[in-house]
Amino acid sequence: MAGKLIAHCGATLMDREGLQALETPPPTDSWTPIPHYELVQALDGQLRARGINIVKESFAIQKAKLFGVIDTDYQVAEEGGAAIGIRTSNDKSLALQLAIGFRNFVCDNMAFAGDLIALRRKHTGHLDLHKEFAEGITRYVRDYRRLQDDISVWKETPITSERAKTLIYDFFLQKIVPIRLFHPVVSTYQATLHQGQNIWMLNNAFTRHIQKLNPGLAFSPTVKLGKFFERVR
Repeated sequence: MAGKLIAHCGATLMDREGLQALETPPPTDSWTPIPHYELVQALDGQLRARGINIVKESFAIQKAKLFGVIDTDYQVAEEGGAAIGIRTSNDKSLALQLAIGFRNFVCDNMAFAGDLIALRRKHTGHLDLHKEFAEGITRYVRDYRRLQDDISVWKETPITSERAKTLIYDFFLQKIVPIRLFHPVVSTYQATLHQGQNIWMLNNAFTRHIQKLNPGLAFSPTVKLGKFFERVR
């Protein structure tokens, strides 16, 4: 998912220019829907104002909902770099959400921080989009370092085969992802044991298959996966 989303039934892949052609519902006295294109443009502007550039991006539309994956040039290293997940809607069903993420270049996976949602606001008539993004990106830059620290800890935390089985069972028991992913996750983890038995490798086994879900279904589990592993030490 390196700057891309996988198309599924009910979701339409679209680039930024395609977003510009989408119709936006008319505003009311208490609600002002934000055109998806304007939202992405504002986010891009606030990133560039901090010297952060978008290097890859992809969006998926499901009716009035927008899901996006954005890779940036911030804190890029050999293994990966900073990324952003975005979710919003123009039908009042979703608040505007930005998730702080890490793009793993090696296996093309995306990891989100569990509690580090940079922005979560409903569209209202008083929403200052540029101000919200300015504050959100400030938090993004600050909290990305915490995600990096978590990943370092996950890499350094060994787990036994029995512990890995327990964690996989516990995660599926919470019904965060469809049970049909159980065997693929297990198979992927077992196939990568030669690379090391640690929390990070188990996390990657999950994200490799979560990213194949419908974009609307993949966002929340990826965030919850980060929260799940933040509690594992």
